[in-house]
Amino acid sequence: MTAISRLSLALLLAVVGCDEDPEAPAWTPAFDAEPLGWFLNVGGASADALWAVGGTPDDGLMMGFDGTSWTEQPLPAEVPLLNWVHALAVDDVTVVGNGGTVLHFDGATWTSQETPTEEDLWGVWGVASDDLWAVGGRGREAGQATLLRFDGTEWSSVELPVLERPNVNALFKVWGSGPSDVWAVGQRGAVLHYDGSTWTEELVGASDDLIAVWGTGPDHVVAVGGRGVGIASVFDGTEWRTESLAPTPGLNGIWTRSAGTAHAVGVAGTLVTFDTTTFEVVPETSGAADDFHAVFSPPGSNTLYAVGGTLGFTSGPYEGLAYQRLLRDDE
Repeated sequence: MTAISRLSLALLLAVVGCDEDPEAPAWTPAFDAEPLGWFLNVGGASADALWAVGGTPDDGLMMGFDGTSWTEQPLPAEVPLLNWVHALAVDDVTVVGNGGTVLHFDGATWTSQETPTEEDLWGVWGVASDDLWAVGGRGREAGQATLLRFDGTEWSSVELPVLERPNVNALFKVWGSGPSDVWAVGQRGAVLHYDGSTWTEELVGASDDLIAVWGTGPDHVVAVGGRGVGIASVFDGTEWRTESLAPTPGLNGIWTRSAGTAHAVGVAGTLVTFDTTTFEVVPETSGAADDFHAVFSPPGSNTLYAVGGTLGFTSGPYEGLAYQRLLRDDE
């Protein structure tokens, strides 16, 4: 999608078919991300210990927030694009990226961890420092969907179950409510569930890519995606329900604090909240026309962050987005 068509879509969405929430606080820049590179995710364990990660395909970049200011962080040599953050504590943070990259922060230094893959890793999540999951794949060639597990000492490959859904070559995100309730989502609407011993496939009614997953507990899990038009899949503890969110464009990121409301972001500057029962969508605007990739608010914070960049331009320019707004109590 060209810059002109992205802007046209953003302007169209601002005018057509979507009533914005007049009570939603305004989105404002969190820091000047444009000249730095793409930003794929922001995460952290507290309001004053946040990490925004991204870069370019060849060079990773990380910005850290200490509660007062954002500053670029020193990284090990030859780190490629960084894609996702998972923080168990302010001194126990794991970041994954392209080429099988895994970095770990111990409160003082970022170090590289060896992995058994060179596939791009898109998501990481876990309940403890000796129980982490990472997912990835290139999404272009058969047999490259990747699932890794960390036991506190080393990362190892985990075999995926035989899937009824064909041609699933990438898993994009992983999230869970506990060690026996872990979800992974991916290409062509793939959804996998781990019950503490076995990974199994769940058919949720989605055929387009599911890019992100988040939840509040075992009875409230939300996945979003769609490469053209946004889709959402919601699990209520018993069954999945999948709906199109048209005319909302494709969605890349999801975060939810309460069981009723989800915050999602996507292409062409898309920022929305939606009701996870009725699937009613309320759009928001930031003035940005490029793609948002992730949305997140740290524990104990009332600030919501959204990051992204010129993600549709794989050969550059590599320009970033980083926005923030306040959360209302009912969100």
